[in-house]
Amino acid sequence: MNKLHCLSFEVFSLLLSKVNTMLRSMTGYGQAEVDTDRFAIKAEFKSLNNKFLEINLRMPKVWQSKDHEVRKELTKLIERGSCQVNINVQFKRAEDKVMPVNKDVAAYYIKELTQVCNASGLNPQMLASTLLQMPNLFQPIEDENNEDDVKTLLHVVNLAFTEFEKFRQKEGEMLANELIRMTQAIMHLVKEIETLEPERMQTIRGRIDAELSQLKVDNLDKNRLEQELIYYIEKLDISEEKTRLIQHCTYFLETMKTKSAGKKLGFIAQEMGREINTIGSKANHFKIQQRVVEMKDELEKIKEQINNIV
Repeated sequence: MNKLHCLSFEVFSLLLSKVNTMLRSMTGYGQAEVDTDRFAIKAEFKSLNNKFLEINLRMPKVWQSKDHEVRKELTKLIERGSCQVNINVQFKRAEDKVMPVNKDVAAYYIKELTQVCNASGLNPQMLASTLLQMPNLFQPIEDENNEDDVKTLLHVVNLAFTEFEKFRQKEGEMLANELIRMTQAIMHLVKEIETLEPERMQTIRGRIDAELSQLKVDNLDKNRLEQELIYYIEKLDISEEKTRLIQHCTYFLETMKTKSAGKKLGFIAQEMGREINTIGSKANHFKIQQRVVEMKDELEKIKEQINNIV
């Protein structure tokens, strides 16, 4: 193994011992409740994987006017994923629990029904039950929340988000451990390929010698032969690909220590895949090809896990 590879493995081992990731899962759950003199309010967060940000907000009808304000706050807090946010309010006062009578509408109906009854000779009291069934008599009116109510609403949202983040961070730690393990597996496979290099080169050398022995020396252009051999050897050389793969793995671990690294980790994994594929196409050696297949398997697992990361 050359000095560069030895150094890269040392750096990689050092990183493994010091990785303190900031990864967060896109899957999470959190809730919080706040109790006031007027109402009890509960906020609940649920999220699933999504390449983009998608927020589905459910709020009481009386607070629909605050929908934009709450969504604005949620957009600041949540970066990626499909998130369901439910806000429920349990009012304590009777006047808050029932839909109020629209007095203007009621007065209009009473006036019209009284005229109908007088014209028909009917008792207006007989139409009292009919009055209660008239459209738009009961109308939910938008709650004119005072400033304290809005602060309470946003406060409970932030409390629920804090619990939501704790859940996602805990899930992220488990994902990070899996990613470290799989990245480490790829590095060990590169190490195994290094040990197979002498055998591979001996096989290639034997093949070249066998081909040369069949050539007619009299008609041999030595300069052209040398050029062809150099070209052939360069085409089979995988040292650069191994070095870059080690560097990508190291960078992958470094990136895990940054916030909101999901997309970036995906890009690095693509670069790792390119190097692995090139090693596979150049190797021309069965045992190395086996290691390449194993590296591809580990990389696919890495990509699946990255899809769960913010």
